[in-house]
Amino acid sequence: NEWLIKPSHYLPSCIPKFLHPILKKILQPLYFLWRYSADYFRLRHAVKRAVHAFDLIYELLEDVQHEVTFFESPMDIWDAVGLRSVAGISFHDFLDGLGLKRCEELELDKSAHGSYGGFWWIPGCLRSELVTAMTINTYNQDLNQMNGLVGLVAYVPSGGELFSVEGGNYKLMESAIRQATKIYDTSACPKLPVQRIQQHQKRITTVVSGENSMEIFSADESLGNFDIVILAAPLQQSRIQFLMESPMSMDPSVLHPMALNGIHENPDLEDNHERISSQLLNNEHGQLAFASPLPPSATTPYTSVVTTVVSNATLNVTHFGLSEKEQWPRSILVSERGKLTEGITTLTILDFEKGLMKTFSSEVLTTEKRNILFGSHHALEYVQVWGGGEKEEGGKYGGATPNFDGGRNSESLPFLLYDGAKHWGKGNAGSTGPALYYVNSIESAVAAIEISAVGAKSTAKLVARRLGLVNPASGAILHEEL
Repeated sequence: NEWLIKPSHYLPSCIPKFLHPILKKILQPLYFLWRYSADYFRLRHAVKRAVHAFDLIYELLEDVQHEVTFFESPMDIWDAVGLRSVAGISFHDFLDGLGLKRCEELELDKSAHGSYGGFWWIPGCLRSELVTAMTINTYNQDLNQMNGLVGLVAYVPSGGELFSVEGGNYKLMESAIRQATKIYDTSACPKLPVQRIQQHQKRITTVVSGENSMEIFSADESLGNFDIVILAAPLQQSRIQFLMESPMSMDPSVLHPMALNGIHENPDLEDNHERISSQLLNNEHGQLAFASPLPPSATTPYTSVVTTVVSNATLNVTHFGLSEKEQWPRSILVSERGKLTEGITTLTILDFEKGLMKTFSSEVLTTEKRNILFGSHHALEYVQVWGGGEKEEGGKYGGATPNFDGGRNSESLPFLLYDGAKHWGKGNAGSTGPALYYVNSIESAVAAIEISAVGAKSTAKLVARRLGLVNPASGAILHEEL
């Protein structure tokens, strides 16, 4: 177990301890630049370009006057700001294009063929050391599994421009509901005898679409009929049954699976259009058509992550290559080989005095492994399995982050999953039928709370346009960047 960056690298024992904090602030950045040199600046420049592209997204989302800023799918967003190609390749391939050095000793991929790229005099390997450790820590996936876009997002915090929501990300939803209620109460909208904006904590099990509305169920309990339903959870984790009535059926009680990715014509009937009525063609349903298959991004299970918290733990310093006299680090990250060897992706010390420590891992840590890491006197406080297959409590519906599969799963569903107007043969999308929108389709290429907010804003604009609350001008050009 070799340490790449730790305090003992910079400060000899002869230096008085009261000078350590000051000298660390000076020496750590210098050591970092010496170790990674040009590779750091290459990647930092690429990250800045990506951040600039994201800044354009926020500007586009604020615009409701131009049709070109209403994005039908996440792929349209990435296209508009020049990031779609980055989302379709692995992070390793992207870093190859930047010319970053790569070290086989720290990787599992034998195609690395030793160290290459960069300059021979650069002692460190930013790609295989720090970048890999950050992506494994954040997404539990290595650089071959990550796509280029999510890899850049994972590296953004290294610039220090990182913010968090005090109390947890769920506070965002609470704040959104409060703001929406305040805006409605102070608006000129006609007030109803019942509260217009309501929050109900119910386990949604079924959504049934008819000709004019969608009915939502919690088990056998109907929660009401709605013009528009928005799904704000991963489709493969929602455990919701999406059903629809068929305009071709004489019995409305006969339900069919909802076509969540649109409908395409039956290729077996391409040569028989002369005997097919135009009415069936316009309905886009029935004997002539099939539901389009869902892309892998909507069906592939999320990655499994296990959170383990222990108390009364004593860090096995020799196992981690530390000396008994050294101060314990706050966090320990791992390389690709380190993840395989140690069985963890991150170890964080929450409280030194209480010996309170937390780890992330791909599998549940055995008692033997915990004893190696924390000593035999530790107490197991908490274990949470996120995903991990049907045998685990989280089951196939759980998981922590999307499986990006090196960019092969980046193709997304549209934000509009189901359009009742088209299904019932009422023409193009509009306010003439129910609709199902999907915020989390944006997670096919990258996942973070800020990205989810981008998906939510994009969906809100589409809903507002459908309801006639905004009327963008078609064909207008907003900026030369588009």
